[in-house]
Amino acid sequence: MVLSDIDILKLIKTRKLVIDPKPKYRDIKCTHLDLHLSNKLYRYKNKVLNLKDNSSFILNEIKLSKKGYKINPNGFFLGSTIEKVTIPNGYFGFIETKGNIARAGIQAHNADGHIDPGFSGNITLEIKNNSNRQIIIYPEIAFVQLYIFKVSSKSLNPYNGKYQNQKGAIPYKRD
Repeated sequence: MVLSDIDILKLIKTRKLVIDPKPKYRDIKCTHLDLHLSNKLYRYKNKVLNLKDNSSFILNEIKLSKKGYKINPNGFFLGSTIEKVTIPNGYFGFIETKGNIARAGIQAHNADGHIDPGFSGNITLEIKNNSNRQIIIYPEIAFVQLYIFKVSSKSLNPYNGKYQNQKGAIPYKRD
C-alpha cells in the first residue's frame, strides 16, 4: 500500500522515516515527497566499464553551478539527492523521475528506483538524457518523487549492503 501525505508526515514526525534536511511542506505531495538534485554530477572516466573490475568505474566530478549544466542527447551521469533518506524496517521506498523532468526527456533512474527497508544514505540517481536535444539541469531542483510503501511485515534482514550510508553518488560496486 502506498502511503498518503498524512501517513508520510506521521512517519517523519515520529522520526521513523528520516529525511535530512527535513522536507519543506510544499515538497510533501498527496502520495509522495519531492527530493532535490545535489550540486554534483559524475561521469565515468573509462571508455570501457568491466563488471568484473571495480577499478574500471572511476568517476570524474562535475560541479553544478547555478547557471546549470548541459546534458547532451544520450548523455549519462550519476547524481544524487541532496536529502539523506532513511527508510524504516516495515516500509519500502521507490523513486520516479518527476513528471515535468521526464517530459523534458530526462530519466532519473535506470530501472533501479527501489529503496529497501533499512537503507540510509543519499539516493544515487542514474541520469540520462533520452531526448534529441541538449537539456540544462540545475542543482537543488525537485528532481525525483519518493513513494513510501508499507510492506506486509518487517524484514528479517533489513538492508545493510555495500551502499549503506552512502554520501553523494556512488558508482557500480561488484558483488
